[in-house]
Amino acid sequence: MKTTFFTGRGDEGSSLIGKQKLQKNQIEFQLLGELDELNSWLGLCRVEAKKVIRELYRSNIEDVAGILKNIQETLFIAQAEVASIAFQYPLTHKVVQKKTEDIEEVIKRINKVLPPILTFIIPGETELAGRIDYARALSRRVERTCVAFHGEKEVSPYLLQFLNRLSSVLFALARYSNHVLGVKESSPEYS
Repeated sequence: MKTTFFTGRGDEGSSLIGKQKLQKNQIEFQLLGELDELNSWLGLCRVEAKKVIRELYRSNIEDVAGILKNIQETLFIAQAEVASIAFQYPLTHKVVQKKTEDIEEVIKRINKVLPPILTFIIPGETELAGRIDYARALSRRVERTCVAFHGEKEVSPYLLQFLNRLSSVLFALARYSNHVLGVKESSPEYS
């Protein structure tokens, strides 16, 4: 059986979820779309990480691509959790506290090898760091939208905690990528 990617009728800006017809500009769709956008962007980050860091792997170097893949897996769980809450489906998947603890451990390991941060850092310097920095900015938007969604429908504190920590681990991974690739970070000059 072939997959059909469209109905040919259009949806006039709404979706039928169960027996409810919902407008696509509702916060549920915004949050699900932003989670999807972030996950897609992390896929690009992961491809770049595989390309540029593969040659540099030693036993003491973090598997950036593997860490990003784990985050992507958790974002799928987050999407399932949000959809279950939003559309009143049985909650079969949810983000658990261990997911946050896992990324906190990554942050701690990376922090041990990075030079201390004394000023703001201009995003980028390498393609990989720039992509991860953009993912960090997207993750902050996802968190804000999830907090707004939480104002309407109760969201698990573990999901909120994970999304809060996500921008931190992405910041650490961007810095780490520059560090491993031997590229010095830049600070704004404010001139």
